[in-house]
Amino acid sequence: MKGGRRVERRASRLAAVSAAVAAWIVGILLQFHPMLLSGLRRIQSDWGDTRLNNYILEHGYRWLLGFPGHERFWSPPVFYPAPNTAAYSDVLLGVAPFYWPWRLVGFVPDTAFQLWLLTIATLNFASALLLFSRGFRCRPVAAAAGAMLLSFASVRTAQVMHAQLIPFFYIALAILAVLEIFDPEPELRAGIMSVERRTAWVFVLAGAVVAQLYSSFYYAWFLIFALALAAAWAVAMPGTRRRTLLAVRANLGALAGAALASALLLAPLITHYLQAERQVGTRSFLVVERMLPRPESWAYMGPGSWLYGWLAARASFHDLPMEHEQRLGLGIATIVCAAIGLWIARRRRDVQFAVIVPLLMALLATEWPGGFTAWRLIYLVVPGASALRAVSRIGVALLLPAALGVALLIDAVARPQRIPPSRAALALKRRDRRKRALIVTAMLAAIVAEQMQQPPSYDKGEGRARIARVANGIGAGCRAFLYTTIGGADDPWNYHADAMWASMERDVPTINGYSGNQPPAWTFYDIRVHTPTTDSAVGDSLARWATRWHLDPARICRVRTPPGE
Repeated sequence: MKGGRRVERRASRLAAVSAAVAAWIVGILLQFHPMLLSGLRRIQSDWGDTRLNNYILEHGYRWLLGFPGHERFWSPPVFYPAPNTAAYSDVLLGVAPFYWPWRLVGFVPDTAFQLWLLTIATLNFASALLLFSRGFRCRPVAAAAGAMLLSFASVRTAQVMHAQLIPFFYIALAILAVLEIFDPEPELRAGIMSVERRTAWVFVLAGAVVAQLYSSFYYAWFLIFALALAAAWAVAMPGTRRRTLLAVRANLGALAGAALASALLLAPLITHYLQAERQVGTRSFLVVERMLPRPESWAYMGPGSWLYGWLAARASFHDLPMEHEQRLGLGIATIVCAAIGLWIARRRRDVQFAVIVPLLMALLATEWPGGFTAWRLIYLVVPGASALRAVSRIGVALLLPAALGVALLIDAVARPQRIPPSRAALALKRRDRRKRALIVTAMLAAIVAEQMQQPPSYDKGEGRARIARVANGIGAGCRAFLYTTIGGADDPWNYHADAMWASMERDVPTINGYSGNQPPAWTFYDIRVHTPTTDSAVGDSLARWATRWHLDPARICRVRTPPGE
């Protein structure tokens, strides 16, 4: 009997590992098939943001090792010599340690970046698997399916171009910590009026929030906003108020200590971000409004969707502003499966919160017909909201209830039927198991098909050639340089990325730059020079910049090359 149980447990563990590995492989291929199937010859996704994030990671690596020109972390050698320009964008310090080892073992920056992407995606999946299995108590196959959707859904693949938005494993850990801290139900069911302290989970929550802030401001702000909404809802509702207050009282000391430790750890980041805000100001609501999600956004999956790409040509979707930021759809089958699963588990408190909070966030962010949006009030009164430009990225929050609903439905479908013992029981159980496996397989096939995208990518060798074209024009006596193209129809920021990497290659600072903001009085955004008049205007701007920063104009080189398109 004992031997039979051991064999059964071993088979169960093997099935769980197999489900997780299969889901990870499918998900990795969904999100990175252009890169993987090319043998890492191609990089996702575009010439601009992809190389910007690679530059940020590489600058952090060179700062860590004390490379010349990278001694000051907050002032990388771009937009030279303007200070604190790292604070114009995400600094990626929370996820940079997963890039550094690839560089230390000898991989060149662009290959290390590709391996970093795969590492982060794997951490996302592992943390999501833990969240669904431990936090939401899903069985292995259901947890693997939910983790795959949460990590590799179409809405996430659409943001591969923004590598700072790929890591979300800290968010998954934060949600798991909240579930562990604020789940005193076992004690209450036993009639106990106190709750155990969960100090370790309090510090996991705090550490995850801090690490996410050092990784991506957008997702960190969305996480904090979601926690605030969840806390308000928990206290407002009679059914959860008592449980929540008991948990807070039990962990009050740990919460205070974690808050103080978080404030100390975040002080440098906040100081530099506030300094950058004083330099460049905040964005007006007119800028933000263009990137609010519309009702159509929640059904739109972009032109790269294998099943729904044809919708991009329809007028209702074609006219979406900043279309590439509005790809928030999940597909019909996925939504239906998620809705059924959530309905089945509708009485569970954790499921209710996993639905209510993200849905409320989506409703607040959406701009409705006629131009009405509640986000205008959020922008005005909630700290940090005015720093968000692409508010449509909040759509990733709805992935949690969608993935949870799919996991819960698979859990319900895969649960074996109770059959009374009899001679025919074994055959009936096998037949029932096969039927349920076929249903689960069909559901997963439909969901995976809906998440399939053809994300853009570029040839790594071509990217290196673009950089070399600029680097070869930097003379030995250059103190700094400004790169301008001779003509060119590509977006200007792609040429700036060429210059930033050429600066890295030659260890010469550049006045070029590309980030979420620009220094005051920096007038070099469009460096595509088509006429002698334009070239002269660039020279005048360069003279004014040199005067502003007390630079020797004779030591600033002008690098002019045909565009590396």
